[in-house]
Amino acid sequence: MADARNVLAAPEVTTLSFDCYGTLVDWETGACNALRTIYGYSPDAVSDDLLIDRFLEADARIIQSNIFPYARVLEAVAGEISEKVLGRSDPACGAAFAASLPTWPVFEETNTALTALSQRYRLAIISNVDEELITQTVKGFDVAFDVVMTSERARCYKPGNAIFEQALNALQEDPKHVVHVAEGLCEARPAGQLGMRSIWVRRSQRSDDGSKATPDAIVSSLSELVASMP
Repeated sequence: MADARNVLAAPEVTTLSFDCYGTLVDWETGACNALRTIYGYSPDAVSDDLLIDRFLEADARIIQSNIFPYARVLEAVAGEISEKVLGRSDPACGAAFAASLPTWPVFEETNTALTALSQRYRLAIISNVDEELITQTVKGFDVAFDVVMTSERARCYKPGNAIFEQALNALQEDPKHVVHVAEGLCEARPAGQLGMRSIWVRRSQRSDDGSKATPDAIVSSLSELVASMP
């Protein structure tokens, strides 16, 4: 496996594409806070770790049904969690949870890192989200992105190849010019299959999704990614 510095220093690399939620946005904190606020879950009733695990399990299963837009997936995920914790669900609460996504916090390092990276590379987002939610989310970033490709527009959820293909088409870039940066390990596979390089942001043990995908390099944070710039 290459060092991140070597990946970023390749002379043909012009563009970085990013997963959004988990890589740029702290979805774990945001989702847990929203669930507790909307449903009233107490820490004694359910831990953050359990909420996150239940979210991940439900989300991974529900998106396989190709339900669009992603807000409907979030509503279903929240409903399933509520059924397990409270023994009931409330559609209004599910809708409120989905609507909360743009309020989920960016990581403290995100905007500083994006600003530094934008001085050298074009930036893009490839995200399992819908147009309305991402439009609100990107208002929290200090830089503009050349392309923002959503699952709603591509009609494909990651790690499917089609959403990456459409992002490359929108960028009008040869895949060899693009490095995909993601917290989820599985995203390295479609990126590599299409000829992109990838850097895995291994923020926690959960970042290893069991996919056994092979990224070109690993960093622990966006700050480390910036430090790897040539």
